[in-house]
Amino acid sequence: MTGLSKAHRASSSDHRPLRRSSVCLGATLGLVAILAAGCQSELGDGNPTEGGFIPPGQGGPSTPLPPGMTIDPVTGLPTPANPEGNPAVVPGMVERPPANIGGVVGQVWDANGNNLPVDQLPALEACETPGPQVLRRLNTPQFRNTLASVFGAELVPDSNPLNDARTLGYFVDADDLLVQNLDAQAIGGLSEELSAAVVANAGLMSQLSNNCTDLNNPGCAQQFVQNLGERLFREPLDEARANEYEGLFSVTGPNGEQLVTSFNDGAELVIQAMVQSPYMIYRREIGTQQNGAFALSQFEIASELSYMLTNNPPDEELMAAARNGQLSDSGQLLAQADRLIATASAEDVLGDFVTAWLDLDRVVTQVKEREDITPELREAMLEETRRLFLEVYRAGGTIGDLFSATYTFMNEELANFYGMNGMVTGQDFQRVEVGGARSPGLLGQASYLAGHALSNNSSPVQRAFVVRERILCNDLPPVPTDLDTNLKAPVPGATSRERYAAHSSSGVCYSCHQLMDPVGFTFEGFDGYGLARTTEADKPVDTTGALPLMNGGDPAGISVPMANVTDLSNYFAESEQARACFASNLAYYSYGIANETKWSAADKACTDNYIRQVARDSGNTLESVLTAILTAPHFTRRVQAK
Repeated sequence: MTGLSKAHRASSSDHRPLRRSSVCLGATLGLVAILAAGCQSELGDGNPTEGGFIPPGQGGPSTPLPPGMTIDPVTGLPTPANPEGNPAVVPGMVERPPANIGGVVGQVWDANGNNLPVDQLPALEACETPGPQVLRRLNTPQFRNTLASVFGAELVPDSNPLNDARTLGYFVDADDLLVQNLDAQAIGGLSEELSAAVVANAGLMSQLSNNCTDLNNPGCAQQFVQNLGERLFREPLDEARANEYEGLFSVTGPNGEQLVTSFNDGAELVIQAMVQSPYMIYRREIGTQQNGAFALSQFEIASELSYMLTNNPPDEELMAAARNGQLSDSGQLLAQADRLIATASAEDVLGDFVTAWLDLDRVVTQVKEREDITPELREAMLEETRRLFLEVYRAGGTIGDLFSATYTFMNEELANFYGMNGMVTGQDFQRVEVGGARSPGLLGQASYLAGHALSNNSSPVQRAFVVRERILCNDLPPVPTDLDTNLKAPVPGATSRERYAAHSSSGVCYSCHQLMDPVGFTFEGFDGYGLARTTEADKPVDTTGALPLMNGGDPAGISVPMANVTDLSNYFAESEQARACFASNLAYYSYGIANETKWSAADKACTDNYIRQVARDSGNTLESVLTAILTAPHFTRRVQAK
């Protein structure tokens, strides 16, 4: 359903790096609701006693299992059977009863009884092949920040001339960030409004012109063009381009009359032209040919680094490093990265990443029946997640710590919402040790639990879908085209699990839901608002489930049993599959390339493997993943674009 690599990996749980396909993740996440709705219509009226498979111990009669299915003795859910009627397993592996070894619940052993990681991936084979040359249009924050860095935020018009496409959940894709339709006209209008405001600001004009504003002095025009051009284009202007802009100070009419009668007239034309220039609007990662590849220029590297980490153009210190040729040295590059990553702008970028990675901005717009789920509370839920991610990064924490952290950040409103009254006072966020009071890490936070739920109850499908697509990078079967999405009202007294368990008896739903429902059921200890619960519809909540492993888009035949979402989080804390998927997401967020035609899966694997190996050698810290992205051959070299 998302664009994921089709390259085969011989593993019982296949890692699929982010790739583009006909349906991007931004759209796919919306289709989850359609898929769930359509399959809910397959559940009849939602009465667990009138149809659909009911797991053991849930009560009520059940319909016969579909052909080729048997009951998994661990999860109590239908699973594909081998000819003997037993749950299928990968050859050479057997699944023993649940265990907790090294923090991994549901260990798998080989035929000789040796421990075998359930998501073992093939050996890493890094190589030196970088990705293709690209032009990347600035996204909206980058465009506005660039103008604000030159002219001041107060002079930049509030209008937004760009439409940012959301691809694979992010607003970074080089193929989809383009100037198209009415964008050019809107940029033109903004440039006219901005240029008029700039030339009316005497102090700013004095700064941009170095106090040289004599229209009859060619040196004044030259200084203005070079000064403004280098700041807007993030590189010095070559002579040919500079001459074109300088010519705007002496524009004549059809009869040879002088149309520019003051320095400010000429400056206004130059500002308009530069703001609309592709050199302003696009980031260039083209390079010059060198030893069979293309080495990015120092200024291209400076822009790549600064926009990647801060959504801002290079500052003067970084531009000076580019002028001095220092950015080809990895030590110098990482020193600049360390400086930038300590800024507030970098915190915003990292916060935006974790929000997009797990599609958490849904919590802001998701309809909720309770009136006390205020906009301020929703923002507090997001802030909790951002702060945890930043703390793990700053403290040298690992990818696994994102799932296993037993602390979080709350203000008084959020703590009271969670029922932890008196633990925090005031509007400032404070670090709070929650221990076992809540499930650990990101998956125990309301931004995830409430964002991926329905208006007044949980949605095992939505919660599990994000696990599959964003945490494990699995390819799921496509949404059936003949799905009936007409919902029937649930019968009072039916739990969410009882309703969703009936997916197992529906052929149209089974292919997807065999992979999602067992995962989603582990979240049932939390209601649709992210609050812990032990009962639903006056019945005890059943949080047992499993993680059915996958080979590509197909079930692998192994299910790792889970007692609840804490088990799931602890599993991901030790999972190489989760680490690889996280690295793939952060690399795409940084590089903005997912077009398999331009960057083949085989070539991209070189960079993916490099990133994973560097991270693995440094304990899989978040910082090590970012370091690997910055030092990979792709960051400073390219191959010719296809």
